[in-house]
Amino acid sequence: MKFSLKTIAAAVVMAAAAASANAAIDNGALGNGELMFNAWDGQTSYVYDMNVSIDSFESALNAGGALNLSWGNDFTTSFGAWVGTAATSSLKWSILAVESDGQRRILSTVGNGVTLPALNGQADALRTAVTTVQTSYLNNLNPLLGDDGTSYVTTSTASAGYAGKIGDKVYSKFNFSTVGNVGNDSYANGLVFEQTLANASGIAKGTNTAFVDGTAVHAWVAADNTLHIAAATLPVPEPESYAMLLAGLGMIGFMARRRKSA
Repeated sequence: MKFSLKTIAAAVVMAAAAASANAAIDNGALGNGELMFNAWDGQTSYVYDMNVSIDSFESALNAGGALNLSWGNDFTTSFGAWVGTAATSSLKWSILAVESDGQRRILSTVGNGVTLPALNGQADALRTAVTTVQTSYLNNLNPLLGDDGTSYVTTSTASAGYAGKIGDKVYSKFNFSTVGNVGNDSYANGLVFEQTLANASGIAKGTNTAFVDGTAVHAWVAADNTLHIAAATLPVPEPESYAMLLAGLGMIGFMARRRKSA
């Protein structure tokens, strides 16, 4: 059985996620924040601590093989229970991670049908977005996660930890939408996953870069309520397949020459 570096890296990432107590989502104040899944429908919201840091995600991305991360079990159960009572016609979701130690790294999904622009908002606005996520959102949300290993929380619009407060454009500081809807149930329909970099000072616009691993990295929630971040790859032909292809082309050439001679 063959194991790629990517498979091993992904297994390490997910094992670390499973082993953690999930007491709080790291807000990246010291750098290297954690990924979180946010969903809301205008009435209540659901937030899941994906428990994977920015560095861990990028390590899995840069390892050999195709990226393939997924969250099932408690995500599938808890999200399935929430979405079963949610107003699906107005449901929105996104994935987000931030850090504020030096240059700001912000990881986010890219909204339905959105072409990712090369530049984002001004750096000062993006720094404000990161600070607001950390102080106004996560500082109010994290105490609700508790210390019992709970990895998700549901809130109402009255809560400071209501996911809808982030909005489509991260407190209106992004220049593109980051949200998807319940139709994102396959790689093809999923959301592009990207990284925004913003300078620690000044107002130069932040730069956006889509994550690519042979092909675009997408995030989606499958029909079975499993969360995925992965890159779809085409199978690489085996050497014998190439040999058969060349033999076939040679035979076609031979037949064409005989027909021409005749």
